[in-house]
Amino acid sequence: MFLSSALEKRGLMDVSDLTNPADWLISIFGGEPTYSGERITADSALMNSNVYACASILGGDIGKLPIQIFKQSRGSLSKDIEHPVAQLLGSRPNPYMSAYTFKELIMLHLVAWGNAYAAIDWGFDGRPTALWPLDPAATDVVLDPVTGDLWYTTVIPTGEMRKLAWHDVFHLKYPGKSGLKGISPISVLREELGAQQAAKKFAGAFWANGTASRGVLKVPAALKKEAKDKAREEWQKLNSGLTNAHKIAILDGGIEYQSISMPLEDAQFIEQQKFGVLEVAKVYKIPAHKLNQLDRATFSNIEQQSLDYVKNTLQPIVTQWEQEINYKLFSPSEQKRYYAKFNLTSELRGDAASRAAYYKSMWEVGAYSINDIRALEEQDGIGPDGDKHFVPLNYVPVGLIEEVLGSHGGKAAAAKGGE
Repeated sequence: MFLSSALEKRGLMDVSDLTNPADWLISIFGGEPTYSGERITADSALMNSNVYACASILGGDIGKLPIQIFKQSRGSLSKDIEHPVAQLLGSRPNPYMSAYTFKELIMLHLVAWGNAYAAIDWGFDGRPTALWPLDPAATDVVLDPVTGDLWYTTVIPTGEMRKLAWHDVFHLKYPGKSGLKGISPISVLREELGAQQAAKKFAGAFWANGTASRGVLKVPAALKKEAKDKAREEWQKLNSGLTNAHKIAILDGGIEYQSISMPLEDAQFIEQQKFGVLEVAKVYKIPAHKLNQLDRATFSNIEQQSLDYVKNTLQPIVTQWEQEINYKLFSPSEQKRYYAKFNLTSELRGDAASRAAYYKSMWEVGAYSINDIRALEEQDGIGPDGDKHFVPLNYVPVGLIEEVLGSHGGKAAAAKGGE
């Protein structure tokens, strides 16, 4: 009764119950148990080195990419660095965070909870003035079955319950069943993370008790309980713990030690750990070499994997950012003239030799000017002449070939007649 009334009070009864619990409800009870006996929540999952590494990689890569605001006007396209959205996403989304910190935090929420939310503050002119990240564990999506309106319910740090309209919340999400809320990758990885957590605890206990976890002491005659306890106590005192590892044990009185444990290498702990890295990397579409899994890595395939990472991992995330920015942060009238675009050039441009070859090709076909190239290398332009575009003089449009050849033929004939 109390739980039901609490759910109703928070406005979550229609989307969260004991059979389909929300993240905040799972967190209250310490997370769902796994077959390994470990309980995994989004918060505890971030303490897993593999999950944390993936969050750090995605957060850092998205955080460092600049978001540029473009304005279309009378057939021309230009960057607008003065627009409030450009200021929020390029400098300070709120007084307490840099643009990098905000983007990195949003990605961490997305990695651990499958959803990332930010409340939008609006100015008197209808333009956004701040973006405030919301706790994903205390935020949920509510679809009113009567009106069809979409709302976000959240609990702010003061403990107050807030209900926000859909257009007041910036929301990124992983794939989900309804399209309104993403499925947490941690729920997909729950069993794997539970196994990894149990393995770490076992390894810690293994080293705490010496190089062998357990065994038996054989004696030639029967011992009373007191004598058994004393023998066990003395053995553990002298042979357990890292400080006693590799010391030589001396047995007398016909006592013989026999290990009945499985050494860590026989249990294939290393292989299990590698498998755990790959499982986590697979869910987040992170190349194994970025998690220091270099068993099958070569220079050539790492370069190709890095390109695949940009195209298949970063690009979908970037596209979702761009579409949410365009729809939520620009007014309907501005959406016809403004749009946001991540600059992925730094991720794709490669080494100096590759960039030089690319710039040369783009300059020769007239796509880039000298100043365009210098801007991509973050250098000052060389003046108005640097904005000119050049093409090879001996290239002509296909449709003008006959005209050009005819003109040259006529000149040749006239010259010959003149002789």
